[in-house]
Amino acid sequence: MSIIQRYQLARDREVTVANLVDELVRRKGNCEVAVYESGVFHLSDLHDEVCSIDTFLRQAIALRPGQPVAIYRSNNRECFHWFLAIIRAGGIAVPLNPQLSLAEVRRILADSGTEILVTDRVVFERTIGDRRALTVRTWIQADDEKETLDGFLRVSETDVPSPPVTIDPAATVAIFHTSGTSGFPKGAALSSNALLGARASTVLSGIFLGPRDLALVALPWSHIMAVSIALYGLMAGIRGCFLDRFDVDAALDLVERFRITAFVGVPTMFARLVNSNPAPARLASVRVWLSASDHLPSEVRLRLRQFGALFRLAGGWRVPPILLNGYGMVELGGLAMMGIELPLLRESGDLCLPVPPFRIRLVDENGRIVSAGVAGECQIRRRGLAPHYWKDKGDAQGLLTGDGWLRTGDLATRNRLGLIRFVGRTKDVIKSGGYSVYVRELEETMLAHPAVARAVAFGLRHQEKGEIPVAAVELEPGSSSEEVDLLNWCRSNLAAYKVPRRIWILASGDLPQNHNGKFLRRVLQERFSEADGLK
Repeated sequence: MSIIQRYQLARDREVTVANLVDELVRRKGNCEVAVYESGVFHLSDLHDEVCSIDTFLRQAIALRPGQPVAIYRSNNRECFHWFLAIIRAGGIAVPLNPQLSLAEVRRILADSGTEILVTDRVVFERTIGDRRALTVRTWIQADDEKETLDGFLRVSETDVPSPPVTIDPAATVAIFHTSGTSGFPKGAALSSNALLGARASTVLSGIFLGPRDLALVALPWSHIMAVSIALYGLMAGIRGCFLDRFDVDAALDLVERFRITAFVGVPTMFARLVNSNPAPARLASVRVWLSASDHLPSEVRLRLRQFGALFRLAGGWRVPPILLNGYGMVELGGLAMMGIELPLLRESGDLCLPVPPFRIRLVDENGRIVSAGVAGECQIRRRGLAPHYWKDKGDAQGLLTGDGWLRTGDLATRNRLGLIRFVGRTKDVIKSGGYSVYVRELEETMLAHPAVARAVAFGLRHQEKGEIPVAAVELEPGSSSEEVDLLNWCRSNLAAYKVPRRIWILASGDLPQNHNGKFLRRVLQERFSEADGLK
């Protein structure tokens, strides 16, 4: 797809997530969209599969417009196909991380009013076990198992597909769950406008990537980044190669075998990759590294630049690959800013520009615009986008300013050229391996244990994950619980990536506080930063 065609597609406001695949078939024909171990996957294959699921949803279960459908199954490309089909049928897709515990899924389904669940045998037997464990009206089994679980429906041969449902571009079509000020998972209600809000990036990517390129993507499909990459990749005509679970050896094997030219991931993945010290020849085909979901440390960026090349010159000379650093939020529908570290401008990847039509401002604690070089909270706005939470019960309070700007909670500076550099966070959030782990959720979970009197969660720096969640607690008088008991409690009530790596049990009164009674996480971070068991 040429840059002109990408521009025309990006400018067409009649294109929504609901009709996107149909529009691409009409405009691009039967092009390649993905490469798998089993062979090439074409746009017609994607269209056929999405339409088959869509027809099943409308005919077999009579899906109503605006009805939520949860996707809680093993992480693979089928999750994205269900996502597209649910929206094409007029429903609301609710992707859930398969690592979520039963208690977390139960709460999300109840809060969102979701009564239709798509799962597979592996996840059902591992986490749910019994259909009575959840208040689900319709159970759908989506896997390749020959036997159908008792009480489940499955997609079968369907009639000629109907056209995609015409949707309001501003209406909610997806709910991605994130933690916020309340500390518990909240559903960010996203419209088609939000999900395709950074469609201008498909034009910008055309400068570096085209239909001959192949991008390796190893991200969870419940994560907004995975869906954004897939949607924009389809629009840009960039083929994908998807890895269900990131593994360094598996990723290197795919890069070598398929001559991967773009590698998409989160900082944790790239840290693990460079720390494995791969032979440069194994990554020689990579032209572009794309990182998002968290800050990519400069030391990792420096090492990534040693692998691959944007292009090679006679005499063995090479121009280093380009590093793209994406910034966004679930509430914005994904990408909002992009940093580009160019081959001859080291550290340029620390600087970001907003992706049109997003606008950025930096303000102090009183809401006044700060001067160049002064740190302020980064706030983002886009016309026609009103970030909010599904069935908002006041959770969005403080999310937006009075004049409609979204508060990110991130601190940044702006230079005299208008470029943004992030310098820290104002929120109590731990960024671990690309996931947001909120300290209040951890603390509430630990305080629910009968032996815990007081709890403080905090993050510690980690070479690969950026940060890891840990905690310190004081026990109720007379309690004999040990660290292992509290860790097991957390494992039973939290997703695996949220579980604290260590929980230190302190004597009563030892949790540091200021004169207002606020716990001093910084003191705990300094005290335990070199503790054992954190590697």
